[in-house]
Amino acid sequence: MFRGVSKSAVFVVVILSLIGSVYANKSLASDLTFHDSLDWFNVSRDLTDKDIAGKVVILDFWTYGCVNCVHVLPDLHRLEEEFGDKLAVISVHSPKFENEKNPITLRNIIARYEIKHPVANDIDFKLWREYGVRAWPTFVVFGPDGKYAGQLSGEGKYQQLKRATELLLERYTGKLNETPLPVKLETMPDGYLKAPGKIAVNDDYVVIADSLHHRIVVTDHAGKVRFEIGNGKPKWVDGNFETASFYQPQGVIFKDKDTLLVADTGNHTIRQINLDTKTVLTLAGTGQLGRSYVVRPNPLKTDLRSPWALALQDDQLYIAMAGTHQIWKMDLTKNRLMEFAGSGREQLTDGTLSSSAFNQPSGLYIQGKKLYVADSEASAIRVIDLKGGMVDTVVGKGLFDFGDVDGFFKKALLQHTLGVVAVNDSTLIIADTYNHKLKTVDMKKRRVDTIDVTADQLNEPGGIALWKNNVFIADTNNQAIKVLDLTNNTLSDFVITPPE
Repeated sequence: MFRGVSKSAVFVVVILSLIGSVYANKSLASDLTFHDSLDWFNVSRDLTDKDIAGKVVILDFWTYGCVNCVHVLPDLHRLEEEFGDKLAVISVHSPKFENEKNPITLRNIIARYEIKHPVANDIDFKLWREYGVRAWPTFVVFGPDGKYAGQLSGEGKYQQLKRATELLLERYTGKLNETPLPVKLETMPDGYLKAPGKIAVNDDYVVIADSLHHRIVVTDHAGKVRFEIGNGKPKWVDGNFETASFYQPQGVIFKDKDTLLVADTGNHTIRQINLDTKTVLTLAGTGQLGRSYVVRPNPLKTDLRSPWALALQDDQLYIAMAGTHQIWKMDLTKNRLMEFAGSGREQLTDGTLSSSAFNQPSGLYIQGKKLYVADSEASAIRVIDLKGGMVDTVVGKGLFDFGDVDGFFKKALLQHTLGVVAVNDSTLIIADTYNHKLKTVDMKKRRVDTIDVTADQLNEPGGIALWKNNVFIADTNNQAIKVLDLTNNTLSDFVITPPE
């Protein structure tokens, strides 16, 4: 089969076949070198060729707003633990959105995602082009001799990467390099809140998903903390407020006056909080990241994939399932979970509930019979007619059409929208997250306009909630809560008074 081909070439083909890609283009099978244009993070100094010589190297090509890229991090950490310093994992950040090129923000994101290995910022896509990468996430593998061994894309590749690493280590006849890389982990500011993600408000309480503190904070309208829910450990544990654990929670919503529902994103679960009994329990999810689209009638036996936002109407809980690019629904009365809208393909496709497609939906809001969706990766606002069962795009053009352009819907461009609320039947307010702005969407005039007061005052607003004439904003990268008064368009800080 390999007559006339060297043993070395045969081995490369075996590795390539094993991990999923065989390339005829010989230009891809080059030595690994780092360009001077790379900015390095999570290290005390820039990496050199000497640092990685004698190690198996996995380059993880990612962009920080991609939920699928986040999903692979546990697999990479597991590989690092198993192979130690014989393996060098390097995350190569090739930013999709303009906002993702900001090195200050990227530094915070690396800390937020708890990445433990070196990160190279490939702003100009030089490494991306050199190795023919076409999607996030993609893994490019090199042997201890520095030679290209192959690549594969997508989630759930732990077993292939593990076996490829084992084979490359077994075959290498030189001296392995087990000197640790010069890792120095990035940190981010740590105030009372840390990367708050989503927010909910009723007449009594303001509820904050304090995502990186792995807890839920409940205050009154004066900002005095009434409840701190969760022990701060990134785990999945039910129980009372002191013993329960969350993991990077996002969406929060009131089920009733004293009951909260939480999209516990990092645990891939839906949780319920009772403020009267001070207890937390799980309503859906197994704590495991789902690897398929199988939905079981019993919610507690169904693996979820990064539930990000919630909306509730008449005991029907709608879930923005960011990881499957779908909207799911849970009947709280019958305790049944089901797919609701979206085929699971990552596309901007309108139509029926089953034929439509979403792109990492991350914000939900119900107004009457309309379910509005902040469809983040398409930088779009979508609407689902709950009565007619149809999905339409309000504003947005596609996965790679984004910007900061106000105007009529056909012209307007957004950038990675994460939040949406409806002020009335014809007016929406959206968190245009990567543009660091709030904007209005006028459904009658069919145009988008920036609320000018927010200019240069927000930093990736991730969640918004409407209460009377006020929009409460989870200002994620400012580690703060802001309030926009719609009567006079003034923005103010929501000052939180921690418990003594």
